[in-house]
Amino acid sequence: MLSFLKNLLGNTPTSEEIKQQVKEESVLSVAPEKSPQDKPQGRTAVAGVVTSLSLHPSWENNLSSQERYALSFMAQEMEPLAEDTYSLAGTSLVPHEAGVEVTAFIRNGSDRPLKLGEMTLVILFGDQQLFTRQKFDLAEIGEIPPRSARPWSFVFEREHFLQVDVLLTSWKLAFEIAQKKMVLPQQLELEESWIRSLSDEQKNALIELAKRLPSIKEGEVNIQSMQLRRDESGALNVMLLIRNGSTQSLSFEKLPLVLYDATGDKAAEGLFELGSLTVNANTSKPWLFIFPPESIQKQEADFSRWKVSVPQG
Repeated sequence: MLSFLKNLLGNTPTSEEIKQQVKEESVLSVAPEKSPQDKPQGRTAVAGVVTSLSLHPSWENNLSSQERYALSFMAQEMEPLAEDTYSLAGTSLVPHEAGVEVTAFIRNGSDRPLKLGEMTLVILFGDQQLFTRQKFDLAEIGEIPPRSARPWSFVFEREHFLQVDVLLTSWKLAFEIAQKKMVLPQQLELEESWIRSLSDEQKNALIELAKRLPSIKEGEVNIQSMQLRRDESGALNVMLLIRNGSTQSLSFEKLPLVLYDATGDKAAEGLFELGSLTVNANTSKPWLFIFPPESIQKQEADFSRWKVSVPQG
């Protein structure tokens, strides 16, 4: 539970060591901005709130005086918290028999006690990639006094992991609600038939092309146009990247598509039988769609720019 304290015990940690230990915080507002008459009288404006240690009764009897001192020092030396906000500041992530265990400070930057309910927490790693999400009943943490920081441990179970075999050297614990506008980079996934038929150079080119595309928002699913060429029969061969930013795998049996040219005119349209094409959660998968000559509606289309979309309605 308190493995992260081992680095701090024995020596008085510096403020810089505290900053290195504590991960980037996930911050939410406690309530709408208070009016001037609601603010405490006689308080000088400060850059932020310095929090003091608050321990849950279940922690009180399990800490040595040295551990209590280290936690108290950390709570006060963390970056000041904006007034009327609360935050989640991860300090340690270690393996657990059920998955991984994360220790964090829940910080209350308001002048009122804070009591939380059921919330979904996420672990992010690398370039803001989603590793796992899980729902916790934060009421178990108890009431956090004003301007206080309370340590707590969260066990994320292995069954909720969205990715495996990843290096969690750079990570962040966050409230899911704080990540709604976050964009997620996509991992490229190739079908077995593509892996066998493409050269290493072609595979690397696909990977690099996918990396250059704009990221998509969490929960979003879209289709990105990649390559277009006309073959000897007159058919249009279109490579698309199906991008799944949701937490669920998606399967496609049929997919209607419309191809538009640079002028915005409909150049071709078709309904594609895909069998059971599956795009796993948080991945992107390229696929080749062939518009046969009979599906082409504009023979002299301008493909200097083009896009493919799913028809609405």
